[in-house]
Amino acid sequence: MTRLLPPLGWLVLIPALVLNALGLIGVYSGEAASPEPAVQTMRQLGFFGAGLVGLFVIQMVGYRWIGRYSYLFFGIILILLTLLIVARKIPMEPFIRPKRNTYRWIFIGPINIQVSEYTKVVYILALSFYLRFRTNYRTFRGLVMPFLLTIIPVALILKEPDLGTSLLLLPTLFAMLFVAGAKISHLAAIIGLGAVAAPVFYFSPLMSPYQRDRIHSLVRQDDSDERWRLNEGYQLSQSKIALGSGRVFGKGVEESDFFRFNLLPEEHNDFIFAVLGHQWGFVGCIGVLMLYLLMIGAGLTIASSTTDPFGRLLAAGVCALLFAQTIINVGMTVGLMPITGMTLPFVSMGGSSLIANYLAIGLLIDVARRRPVNLAPRPFEFAHSND
Repeated sequence: MTRLLPPLGWLVLIPALVLNALGLIGVYSGEAASPEPAVQTMRQLGFFGAGLVGLFVIQMVGYRWIGRYSYLFFGIILILLTLLIVARKIPMEPFIRPKRNTYRWIFIGPINIQVSEYTKVVYILALSFYLRFRTNYRTFRGLVMPFLLTIIPVALILKEPDLGTSLLLLPTLFAMLFVAGAKISHLAAIIGLGAVAAPVFYFSPLMSPYQRDRIHSLVRQDDSDERWRLNEGYQLSQSKIALGSGRVFGKGVEESDFFRFNLLPEEHNDFIFAVLGHQWGFVGCIGVLMLYLLMIGAGLTIASSTTDPFGRLLAAGVCALLFAQTIINVGMTVGLMPITGMTLPFVSMGGSSLIANYLAIGLLIDVARRRPVNLAPRPFEFAHSND
């Protein structure tokens, strides 16, 4: 089935386009009072065009062809992530230089590439390709390689540091293993071990002091200490004020003075959901969440309807990634999760994030287009399973 966009493909793409449009409106409204209005908006439009080009290129070549080179792409990504760490000790300017005290970007002329954003897509490709015909992951020994494929990029991304992106890979791993047929008892045991090890990670060198401060901010978010609200708790406090001030129907785009005067840091990146809440209110926030549910629901339908093991894992991985990223971003905006520097898919400002998201749904749509006719048993179904 190779129609350019099947019905399920439209149910993935249209919500993404609407979310993208809402993000652009939010960015533009924040720029309206600046000396150079619409500069960031035009830049984001350029990234939007690049993302669409990437999406349609994937439709041309096909996810199966891309899958053949998934290990190569994964190896290149690991090399790039390693270079970002090495650049802390060995200067690699002008290609790698610190930005806000982190080493996340590779600079090629006017283009900034955030490697960790593309890592998410390449990781799903590599893990799907590895799991597609295997059954050994139904034992603890068989889970070693999938976890190794996950832990290596997670550790490299944490050293940038980028806690937000690294947090996405683990839920994506568990979702893909579940779809592939891994035993629930094994996955539950691993989650239990992870919960026990969490305090060790908290005090380990992998977690930076500022990341611990963000956890403190979550715990102290209702603290009445004015000094705390003006320092560590400022961002979360202002985010909640922005959301609450939108009330039911929002202030509208023209009345967004809250953001024109920069009262919320990173308002168009990590805290774009607060912008939407201020402009469109509670109704707008619910509408945004419904768009994500529509997109992810269509993606899960695509995953369940294909008989190709690689395609099913790929679709499930993309859905898990989008779901986890949305939940974490919205959660930190409303004070239910620590602030992690997580962008909201298709809405937040940022070129690498937007392009990577379009590449991800490009793979999802291509799985819907190329559903094979297969007389063999459906993938990842085990007739003699005890679970």
